[in-house]
Amino acid sequence: MKRSSRSTSAPVFSGFPRRDFVKKSLAAGAGGILMAPFLRTLAAQAAGTWSLPKRVIFVLFDNGFHEDTCTPANYSLSGDVTRVQKLDGMTLPPGIAPFAPFKDRLAIVQGLRAGAVLPDHGAGFGALSGMNCGVGDVKHRNAAGESIDAAVARQLRGIFPVLNLGIDHGQPLTKSILVSSAWGPGRPIATQCRPELAYESLFGGIGAKQNDFAARKNLLDFIAGDIKQLQSGLGGPERAQLDIHLSALASLSQRDAQLSELYQRGLLTKSAPKLPQPFPQNVPDTLAAQFDIAASALMSGLTNVVTITSGLCAIRGTYTGFANMGTHAAGHNNKDAQTNLDGLEIVNRVQEFTAVQTAGLLKKLQSMPEGGGTMLDNTLLVYTSDSANRQHSHGENWPFVLLGNLGGRLLTNRFVTYPMKESKYENTGFRIGTGAPANPSINALYTTILHAIGAPREHFNLIGPNREDPVQKGPLKELLA
Repeated sequence: MKRSSRSTSAPVFSGFPRRDFVKKSLAAGAGGILMAPFLRTLAAQAAGTWSLPKRVIFVLFDNGFHEDTCTPANYSLSGDVTRVQKLDGMTLPPGIAPFAPFKDRLAIVQGLRAGAVLPDHGAGFGALSGMNCGVGDVKHRNAAGESIDAAVARQLRGIFPVLNLGIDHGQPLTKSILVSSAWGPGRPIATQCRPELAYESLFGGIGAKQNDFAARKNLLDFIAGDIKQLQSGLGGPERAQLDIHLSALASLSQRDAQLSELYQRGLLTKSAPKLPQPFPQNVPDTLAAQFDIAASALMSGLTNVVTITSGLCAIRGTYTGFANMGTHAAGHNNKDAQTNLDGLEIVNRVQEFTAVQTAGLLKKLQSMPEGGGTMLDNTLLVYTSDSANRQHSHGENWPFVLLGNLGGRLLTNRFVTYPMKESKYENTGFRIGTGAPANPSINALYTTILHAIGAPREHFNLIGPNREDPVQKGPLKELLA
């Protein structure tokens, strides 16, 4: 069968009409949900309607994105005008040093205001909605409006519209919590804090029972027959595409094998379907597991939008695995009695580890071919703190790091600094920036993201007089290509 003239990448099927092949394959047994993204791509290619998918990832962490952790030492934050400077020649500080290999895809933004958000002790739903969503601990937050990840998910539809993964420093939670994301007012999206339950929610529909990693070491074993059937119906180029898709699933199978080994060693419960309480046991292990799951879900096409919240948009619990002092005391730079480290040094180490995991996710996407490039070419990762620039922030500066350009939709290799004044943070000696009152808010950044994915709006969640303020509306000309 000849390729369709409508698309140079339209698939060749051996012995099956295109429509029947895809329809029957989508209805396959165990492998149905795992192979659905790949099969839908083939169907779109055959119809000449396929275009490169876009992906957006949000990574939030607690205790503030301190200016010294995201600003080169020789760079002055003070200035009366908006400055845009190339990152060439700048040495990234330790907090974002793992992003150095992606400098050409990187944009650092300083000087955005919180707008209506109250980020003190974490902004809860406000961090991603740009709205006032209450103050206090997690239980006293509320979803006042749509969050940006939900808005993006409506445009970049996937089998799982948005995957929310959490790292709970408090560690008493057994399943999920409502912290950062919402489809609209009073419609929060659950954040899954247990990696094994996140795994189950993504891949539990393939025929395995609840604590399924205890029963197998290779996810692909369950769909071997379906894969063999698919391979027999595909030509050479499409087989190569299938191999790429399978490599993403194999990445998750490696994590699955590790869980199985833990189970066999008696470290996980042996009374399935009862689940481990909890697993993993500390912050670094949980971070690594959640980032692994996020990468595999993106690479296998199960979702195009992921939100990872380390700290659950609040100040609570301890950084178990880094230190035993509370996260609140660490944010106030109290001395840790056991490690003799200043609290902010512990916070910095946690955030540097988070940056390492984030860079690892980007490297995995960069290794996956897509179109004439890689998956990373069509991805944006938004990296920031749920507390703006410090634990007791009043929203005077909300630093962001953007990684990726969504296929050229965003401008990168730049340091954007809106008018600011530089001062010192309490008695720590660390720098702190205060953006001018007339600076754009985080709402304008979120409007910019919506423009970049092809879902433009006049503004994102602005209320009252701010709806008519052209500075607040966005998009930001310094970032939108």
